[in-house]
Amino acid sequence: MEHSGFSKILLGLDGSPYAQAAIEYACQLALAHNATITGVAIIDLPGIQSASGPVPIGGAHYDVQLEEQQLKETEEKAKTILDDFARICEERQVNAALHADTGRPFSEIIEESKFHDFIVMGKRTFFEYTANETYGTLEQILKNGLAPVLAVPDSVRKIEKVLVAYDNSAPASKAVHMFLLLGIWNACDITLLTVNDDAEAGQALLGNLADFFRSYGIEPALVTQGGHPDEVVKSYIAESDIDMLVMGAYGRKSVREFFVGSVTQHLIQETTIPLFLYH
Repeated sequence: MEHSGFSKILLGLDGSPYAQAAIEYACQLALAHNATITGVAIIDLPGIQSASGPVPIGGAHYDVQLEEQQLKETEEKAKTILDDFARICEERQVNAALHADTGRPFSEIIEESKFHDFIVMGKRTFFEYTANETYGTLEQILKNGLAPVLAVPDSVRKIEKVLVAYDNSAPASKAVHMFLLLGIWNACDITLLTVNDDAEAGQALLGNLADFFRSYGIEPALVTQGGHPDEVVKSYIAESDIDMLVMGAYGRKSVREFFVGSVTQHLIQETTIPLFLYH
């Protein structure tokens, strides 16, 4: 069993198809690298409370009863989700720990990530344990979190071809460092891509980056293309049948703009492959 530069994986669990895919990715990594998974289910009490809305005159008692019922149902669903995860890990002989908490999902995951090497979670989250998406969870974790995130779609694929999108920004460099230090996918077919209308400058940038990858025993392919970053990256993923994208912030916009919308959000929403993200 190979042991890489990590030992603890934090896994977001919400019972959705995205979380089911995240379980599969996390289990594969834990088994291959002798790591432990912490499965975390969050009771989104603030979300439950805000969902009830304004209380009409005379309706306070009913509102409290409804909130208590929703909380009880959510707690039961979270317990079922954790029990199912524990069963999967026992069957597959994966080292696992269970964690349940109450609060804002992104805040609780960020807090727990302080003691883990990276996070695996769905591109979309459903911590109300209903069909309602918990909006903003992944975005907040990317903006404020400490650990890299493997954000996955609602299906699983074997990761053999990896694309690293790079623009020489500090976040992009941090993403590369974390990717290489974890050492999980270093044996994959890796392509380094920069989006630069100046082809000569782009090749010079990738030459330096390639030397860094070679120091880890990796011989990457180098690609420079002009155009808009998100469109270039998305097209290259489709044309080259890429299995995973590695990226930080793209420097044509500010880091804040990047994480609030723009390139990151577009690629999260418009791609069907896992994204390894860090800032």
